[in-house]
Amino acid sequence: MPSKIPPQNEGQESPVSVESLERQEEMLWISHEPALQEAFPPCIKAVLNRPAEGKGKHRTAAILASFLGQVGYQRDEAGRIWHEATDAEERIFEEWFCRMHCPKCRALQRKGSGYPELGIADLGLCRPDDLCPNFEGPVEYACRILSEKGRERGELISIKTRYRLRIFDWSSGKEALIELSEKEGEALVLLLREKAAGRDKILVYKRVLVKGRLKPCFSLRDQEEPRRQMLSDLI
Repeated sequence: MPSKIPPQNEGQESPVSVESLERQEEMLWISHEPALQEAFPPCIKAVLNRPAEGKGKHRTAAILASFLGQVGYQRDEAGRIWHEATDAEERIFEEWFCRMHCPKCRALQRKGSGYPELGIADLGLCRPDDLCPNFEGPVEYACRILSEKGRERGELISIKTRYRLRIFDWSSGKEALIELSEKEGEALVLLLREKAAGRDKILVYKRVLVKGRLKPCFSLRDQEEPRRQMLSDLI
């Protein structure tokens, strides 16, 4: 079983071979028709009716933006509703409207420590009614989605592309799985094409610190000495 991330220190380089690179699309369901506000779940109605500047305003702003995007509201109307109900920066609307999933009930019922975590148990906004147990989350409630068949009343759009990479680390002799962003995946594809054009190159992996987070980084370097080859290298 491959490990999730190769265990190594920041900046430590390891020669690796790519065993597979899979492009994956994250999809977002959006209703064809806007849900009636009368059909909104209790938690969303509570967000709309609470003081805009209250505790957790960034969390509720993100939840409302993602909800309005999925239940079928056009940008102008969604923006009007959102601005009337929130006191948060415009960037939150832009980051969440038709770009992020509205959290399900299980996530909303957690006690959040602050944005970007979206649990609202500490805000007292989750007030289930008789219909709530029938639905997974606010979007399903508003659009009355009781089963997958109900999703036929909407469409799926791609909101994010990621790459799932499986490598063999020659330093440790182990396989590993790495999740790459779209930009990181496309950069790796270009490196692999360059490597294929010159067989005297080897692929090197390391992790670098970027804005406080360790990010995967790949590069090519000249092959200095013979090395054990995988079957995939020989074919």
